[in-house]
Amino acid sequence: MAKLYAGLDVSQDMTAICVVDARGKVVLETSVATDAKSIGVVLRPFRRSIEQVGHEVGPLSPLLHEALLKQRFPMVCLDARKARAAMAAQRNKTDRNDAQAIAILLARGFGGDVHVKSIEAQRAQTLLLFRNTLARKIHDLDRVLGGKFKQFGAKMKRAADGTPIIIWPARGKDADVSAYATHLLHARASAASERDALERLIQAEAKADPICRRFMTVPGVGPLTALTFRAAVDEPHRFRSSRNLGAYFGLTPRRFQSGKTDLHGRMSKAGNVEVRAALFQAAHCLLVCTKRESRLRTWGLRLAQRRSLTHARIACSRKLAVILHRMWITETDFAPN
Repeated sequence: MAKLYAGLDVSQDMTAICVVDARGKVVLETSVATDAKSIGVVLRPFRRSIEQVGHEVGPLSPLLHEALLKQRFPMVCLDARKARAAMAAQRNKTDRNDAQAIAILLARGFGGDVHVKSIEAQRAQTLLLFRNTLARKIHDLDRVLGGKFKQFGAKMKRAADGTPIIIWPARGKDADVSAYATHLLHARASAASERDALERLIQAEAKADPICRRFMTVPGVGPLTALTFRAAVDEPHRFRSSRNLGAYFGLTPRRFQSGKTDLHGRMSKAGNVEVRAALFQAAHCLLVCTKRESRLRTWGLRLAQRRSLTHARIACSRKLAVILHRMWITETDFAPN
């Protein structure tokens, strides 16, 4: 029986489907509604012959991927950047051509190398995204308030809980500007209240999860960092080595080599920016805030003296990613020495 490969170009409303054989000859081309049931009806006659059904990463990918797996289709997910680079030679970019190109890539051995997150990981990432979005908006409001009040001679300071306090000069405050700012201050207070509520949910989620509790035995790693790392990795055994985590989260330097040229640049900043930020913050707490001694902290402080605190924080972030992954694999708590 001839082997077949199916490519899906998924959009919000419609999905283009193309089925090809091992030589790239088109067997079927059609478009259906973006629904797992409709896609399954089209592919069902070829189920015994289909080797792979491929699609690119996208907002609808996890839902369709899981639903079609339940219908016993061999699903694979392709990295959108790599697939786009492979399809760059197309003269005309259409949904139909993209679906055909994905199917041909699968027939040529361009397998899926993207892990589709579990529903639990997606829920945790959604909670973290909402909290981080509110935190960014609060930061933006603080910048606007602090910058504008300077023009009228006022200063913005913070209370113990981080709430902004406006201090007007001795000559008196500008009543109009103060009235305008009231609306932003109310918006900030509301956003801060909702952010705190989400942070309490994050703490509850982390404390209820045994893996996150194990992560929090590392100095500097709190509930936010633990849950962020847990949700981003999702399945630890998909990494062959713990050392790969540094490159996966963009904490290793870029490299360009060609002939006699061999350049090492700054860290790549590839991958999940939220995980990178959480690990960087944990590394800062490890080096600056916590007083609990460990070999990792001693190593980081020596590096800070030799290079700089920024270099030390980046290096410790990379080591933290490796350590957390190793703790997860071996099911052991952090050993300071």
